[in-house]
Amino acid sequence: MNYKIGLNDFLDDLNEGIISINKEGLIQVYNTKAKDILGASRHCHLTHEAGKLEKGDMVILAFTSFGQDTGGIDHKDLKVLGIDIMALEKGTTLLAVGQYKTGKSGKIKLKGPDHSMDSIAMEDVFLGENFKTKIDYINRYVEISIYDENYRYYYNNYFNHMVIVNPKKRRVKFYQMGGYTLWKEDLKDLLKGGAFKEKHLGLNEMDLVNAHLSKFHQEDEIITDFLACARGEQDGYNGKSGTINGINIISTLKPILRENQVVGAILLMHDIRRLQMAENQRNIAYRKLKEATNALEDVKKYQVSFQNIIGSSQKIMDIKKLAYKASQFKSTVLILGESGTGKSVLAKAIHQASSRKAMPFIEVNLNSIPSTLIESELFGYEKGAFTGASARGKKGYFELAHGGTIFLDEIGDLKKEMQVKLLHVIQNRTFYKVGGDKEVKVDVRIIVATNRKLEKDVKQGLFREDLYYRINVFPIKQPPLRERIDDIYELVNYILPKVCYNIGTDDKAVSAEAYEKMKLYHWPGNIRELENVLERAITLCDGKTILSEHIQVKITNKNMFSEEVLLRPLKETMKDVELDVINKVLIHTDGNKRKTMDILAIKKTKLYDSIKEIEKREIPK
Repeated sequence: MNYKIGLNDFLDDLNEGIISINKEGLIQVYNTKAKDILGASRHCHLTHEAGKLEKGDMVILAFTSFGQDTGGIDHKDLKVLGIDIMALEKGTTLLAVGQYKTGKSGKIKLKGPDHSMDSIAMEDVFLGENFKTKIDYINRYVEISIYDENYRYYYNNYFNHMVIVNPKKRRVKFYQMGGYTLWKEDLKDLLKGGAFKEKHLGLNEMDLVNAHLSKFHQEDEIITDFLACARGEQDGYNGKSGTINGINIISTLKPILRENQVVGAILLMHDIRRLQMAENQRNIAYRKLKEATNALEDVKKYQVSFQNIIGSSQKIMDIKKLAYKASQFKSTVLILGESGTGKSVLAKAIHQASSRKAMPFIEVNLNSIPSTLIESELFGYEKGAFTGASARGKKGYFELAHGGTIFLDEIGDLKKEMQVKLLHVIQNRTFYKVGGDKEVKVDVRIIVATNRKLEKDVKQGLFREDLYYRINVFPIKQPPLRERIDDIYELVNYILPKVCYNIGTDDKAVSAEAYEKMKLYHWPGNIRELENVLERAITLCDGKTILSEHIQVKITNKNMFSEEVLLRPLKETMKDVELDVINKVLIHTDGNKRKTMDILAIKKTKLYDSIKEIEKREIPK
């Protein structure tokens, strides 16, 4: 038998959602992927007939974020269910049950927009029926249970779940699924007498072709742009993030031209639920890490595990706590911090504190590898893969790290084409060698580090957004030395003997004046610079004690009690003292201006003027 393959078969096989409309806004194409993304097709494993709400029906509700529903439900609409509440703050979680148009009071449970709890649940009896409603913020699902059936939906941003029960016949008349605004089954429509569709087993699909776009999609930004583009009133665009009926997508919009005239438009959309699932996994990782924290007997565990992370300031103690938590699981860790702060030392310490400590720790500085070799270095190559390749082939760093940890330093400088391949490895733990056709699977824990501001790079298109979400599962920010200056004593005591040994000299002591000089310096090169300064000080010192003059650093902020400072008008001295205090509080609050203003009880204009003056005087922030 011969089958004729048409354009629709091709469109339905694509991984991108495609909708096209003509100049009048009538839908011409709405492919399978678009229906799947936006909820026009749904797979049902529980059935019910078509119908509508009737007097006496029991309605069980769960709003993950009240007021964010595209259906526009309002607290006043709930009065017909016997739920009489005041206006709610947008984003409030609402669990409720009520009876339709009987005047009987319903039951509710509320939680504010700050979802700091792991979950919220309501288990009760209403009209003689036992039911349970639960929202799990960690695993991101809403579930309503009744009559030994669980009606669960995994959501991304928000979801308004609903089950309608006929209490006389003791059966479920309706349950909510994704795409409810498309199917005209949002709560507002149903409360106003709107009908819901039948759900039969398997695929339930809408036919939207030849209908007007606005009949099914609220005119938010993307839909408004779509209609305007089809009319020739605006140009298209590439890669724009937004929502359609509350579903997050990345879209590309292009006009359709015939003889240089706009006759319609086409919208391509990419489903970013995978990114949101990655974010959900990140939340789960945080949940597990929180449980690990509760299991810690005392602070000794992370102190013992991270003896090579030198310092006892609050910032470093917090880093040790985070690092210990990270070591207990295999979630990807992103270490942030300026050059020279010891990111590689921290990465190795996390590996050594983990269950993988007996397995390889492979450190890779991505900046040190030429761009033409980076793929073969990371993933290896087969024999004869390219000119000059070893006849035996070569294992890459990922394969060498199998069973252990790979540390990728300076990931922010990785080229875009390699970012795609790295994303694949992180997602699947598989890769192909250069010149190979066999997929290689690895069990490896990934730690990455950068001194760049990745969020800014993502906005500028320099770093892939999906890769950023994948590596940002558990971020740890290494503080610069100037923000933990009280650790200088412990750092010097740890570093100095090693430097003395390396250059072949006897151990030396450090004078109090030398320590004070080091505390006044802002250390732009961080611990790496401290090591270099100490090495130079040792070579300059003829005796057993390193003095202030041996510490070769330039102090840019003046000693407030030196003769040079004090022999001048009091007003100038007090101004310097004031700036120094403001600067230190800014450091204490990690640059949080609101906290700084609250602590010092000063106004915004005062703080901002002071910051400008601090920058002029080169006082390190």
